[in-house]
Amino acid sequence: MKLHYFNILLFSLPLNILLLSSSQVYVHRNHYSITLYTSKTPKPIKSNRSLCECDLYKPNYNNDPEMKNLMENFSKQAQQRFNEYDEHMNEKLQKCKEQ
Repeated sequence: MKLHYFNILLFSLPLNILLLSSSQVYVHRNHYSITLYTSKTPKPIKSNRSLCECDLYKPNYNNDPEMKNLMENFSKQAQQRFNEYDEHMNEKLQKCKEQ
């Protein structure tokens, strides 16, 4: 089975080289758009992204009271579980020290 994977990889590399050299399409990438250059068109063709990367990490729930309440409840429950686990581990440590 490993031999088949190796053969597929060896075949795909020359195929990619052949396809890229025959079509003469050059791809230039930056953070905001992808520009395609072809040998037949003098002007580059630009395609813009539908989502901006900076909007992906923008928290839009800061002003939502329901979301704040949910986050506070989650934080309280997580802290309670951590305290219970810490107490449990301290009890086990005391038992081990006593033996």
